[in-house]
Amino acid sequence: MTSVKVVITEVPVSKPRLWPLSSLVDRPTCWGQPVTVRCGCTKGTGVRYAWYQHTHHEDFLLHNSSDLYLHCGTVQKDGDYYCIASNDISSHESDIFSVRVLTPADHSCIYAVSMQGQPFYDCDNRMSTCQTTVKIQQTTVKIHSDTRNRSLLINQTDQDLFFSRAWTGVPFWYTLLRWGAFAALLIFLCIVLKCTKARQKRAQRKRRVRVRRMPQLAH
Repeated sequence: MTSVKVVITEVPVSKPRLWPLSSLVDRPTCWGQPVTVRCGCTKGTGVRYAWYQHTHHEDFLLHNSSDLYLHCGTVQKDGDYYCIASNDISSHESDIFSVRVLTPADHSCIYAVSMQGQPFYDCDNRMSTCQTTVKIQQTTVKIHSDTRNRSLLINQTDQDLFFSRAWTGVPFWYTLLRWGAFAALLIFLCIVLKCTKARQKRAQRKRRVRVRRMPQLAH
């Protein structure tokens, strides 16, 4: 018998498996936290990984890496994702996992990850909390707006009352005008009386001077 030595230099890749690096039980994606999904094979040499996004028309290559980093900036709409593991002699495609975007945003977004072998969850509590917060904010804004409008209405009413309301049933500005005219008339009468008295005093002085001169002329 002759012995044969077999040296295996390359091993075909096995079907890659997907799993999140952080647990999805606490639903971190419902609070906008990032999640990293890893793609890995149990068999294969020189394995290369590539992530794709599946759409209705075609698939897009995202990047060549074993990890897919999901965060608010990358999940703006619903999508399906999968990875392909390959080497020089074989390639395999992983299962597809889905991302459902409930509230897209650059920060504090809400999305849910559905992956085989992982617990299914939704973000109903966060959605209700978010809606309640929005309602509270809207109510607060409405209250502030109503308060501001009432303050403006009160100020306007005070101004209207100041210019149009009066104690005697006539407009206030008319009352001010009437009392002003009355005060001006009193001042005018006072001036006339003072002038009259001054004239009378001057006339009396002239009479006294004449009376004193008359006896002197008689002598």
